[in-house]
Amino acid sequence: MEKIKKYLKNKTLILVFSYIILLVVSFLFSYFFLGKIIFPQAEEKEKVYAPPKTPIVYFGETQREENSKNILLIGYGGAGHSGGFLADSIILLHLNKETKKAFLISIPRDIWIKLPLDWENLKWAKINEAYAIGIDDLKYPNKKPEFRGKTGGGNMVKYAVTQLTGLAVDYFAAVSFDEIVKIIDALGGIEVDVPVSFTDEYYPIKGLENETCGKTPEEMEALKQKYSGFDLEKQYKCRYETITFEKGKTKMDGAVALKFARSRHSATYGGDFARSERQMAILLGIKDKLFSLDALRKIDELFPHLASLLTTDLDLPTTKDLASFIGNPREYFVEKINLTTGNILSSSKGPQGQFILVPKAGPDNWEETKKFISKSIGKELE
Repeated sequence: MEKIKKYLKNKTLILVFSYIILLVVSFLFSYFFLGKIIFPQAEEKEKVYAPPKTPIVYFGETQREENSKNILLIGYGGAGHSGGFLADSIILLHLNKETKKAFLISIPRDIWIKLPLDWENLKWAKINEAYAIGIDDLKYPNKKPEFRGKTGGGNMVKYAVTQLTGLAVDYFAAVSFDEIVKIIDALGGIEVDVPVSFTDEYYPIKGLENETCGKTPEEMEALKQKYSGFDLEKQYKCRYETITFEKGKTKMDGAVALKFARSRHSATYGGDFARSERQMAILLGIKDKLFSLDALRKIDELFPHLASLLTTDLDLPTTKDLASFIGNPREYFVEKINLTTGNILSSSKGPQGQFILVPKAGPDNWEETKKFISKSIGKELE
């Protein structure tokens, strides 16, 4: 704690570093986190942009701006979850201090990409596997040194994201869902304005993923022959619980908030769009609690706990430099960039029949993707 205070005597620096931490543990709930917490929108009259003095310069497969930083945010289920170290959410935060713009580039987890699993030998995998591969040195013993150890997973995702975006990633921070629950509980719970009433009869119960629900091996085999995918899973109702949320303001602890955010099988309010809207509601709840008078008074108490929840290559001195680089966070505007089948991706099937996303230009052809992102982060020039 004394070392933390030594580096963080400046109140602004404490808040900026804490915001970075809270961004990482909360970004899973909304792609608009920065727009509401770290970078509140300025008044409409201030939305006047001048062309940046430094244009984008290309260096081989990557592009850099002297006035920009790229921070990778990774969210995963964690131990005890099925596929616990698969990256459920991958977002690249692009900051430009000169134009005062922040871009949240969402990276779909089903993107099919080549990863350096065996030294320089590249193998096809979904991008959400990169983190799990990087932290597993037993199953993948021949990785390069940078893809091993505690930061190996983050570095593997950094590599993959750089290949498809053309943006060199400066830092990464990763957090598990269990840690998100802890942070909400550390804040004493939050109040969430539920936008739409809904019921989900198939929310998975942790620990019951392989429960037989009283079925015999013969019955299970018969179901396997008749059904597949989620239709098969629905035959094992004991693995799931029914959750219901009513429209309006609701007090939630971490566990309830996570269910609200992750629910995906509601017949009336399911799917990715609904999840994004619910995540936004959660994020607003975190914002209101964090910026309440009590939360700000507890920042010294909360800070060490928040910092302990991350896996990152950001240390305190580096974060101090980053805070200085960013300047006043409240001056920034925020935009979201989604890579979808509506712009540069196409749906396809992998070698085992799994759903994957590939560039419309063809597998492993990321040139159009890089151009799309480059154009998107240069919108302020138009």
